[in-house]
Amino acid sequence: MRGIHLLSLASASLLLPITPAFASPSTDKAAVDAKDKMVCKRTQRTGTRFYSQICKTAGQWEAIEEEQKRNARELIDRPQIEIRRE
Repeated sequence: MRGIHLLSLASASLLLPITPAFASPSTDKAAVDAKDKMVCKRTQRTGTRFYSQICKTAGQWEAIEEEQKRNARELIDRPQIEIRRE
């Protein structure tokens, strides 16, 4: 009986170092899910004291920011119309 306990204890100790290897993919999943995290921002509407809360994922906020940067760049880089008055 004592031999069985020692054998089970030895086999359990062999499994312990393997357990963290199985846990490592969850840390990769946490890095992937960073863009899926919900982020809420408060904005104040014109003409009122109240705030409205807008919640989107971090990836959606990044996409909105990139679109705004692209629109601003297009507005600045757009050729100007020259009006000549003689």
